[in-house]
Amino acid sequence: MATTSETAAKSPRGRPPVFSDEALRQAASFSYARRVRTRRGAQDLVYRMFAVAAIELFREARSDKAAPLDWLLEPRRHTLLSELGRVAEPRSDGRGGLRWTEQDVSRLIHAALQVAEAKPATKEGVAMIRAFRRSHRQVAGERRAPGVPR
Repeated sequence: MATTSETAAKSPRGRPPVFSDEALRQAASFSYARRVRTRRGAQDLVYRMFAVAAIELFREARSDKAAPLDWLLEPRRHTLLSELGRVAEPRSDGRGGLRWTEQDVSRLIHAALQVAEAKPATKEGVAMIRAFRRSHRQVAGERRAPGVPR
């Protein structure tokens, strides 16, 4: 008969990890301003770094439309950038890197432009971004066949 601790070790609890331990370690090594102490903090850092990279690339490619995004980056609005990174849903690729699609980044930029133009306080900005994510999930769910996972 298996004991409770043996059973618990076989079935992990909570949400499945989005990023590999390697991706989280790499991100934590780039954090010079703050020391990352928790897995959640490391995940926030990965999302934030992803959002900053995507926004900076957009600013280079589309400088005519990117001016409002300066508000997010100068000074860095860490909480909003972490939430924006979640919009794109990047995932570990199993080799220490991340994978995403062009649609994912496009969605992130669209949300970033909306937030940057509104210039909300942090709490309202987070609510805007989360509402954006929820609406995207509902639309994406309607396009998928029933029973097909994300």
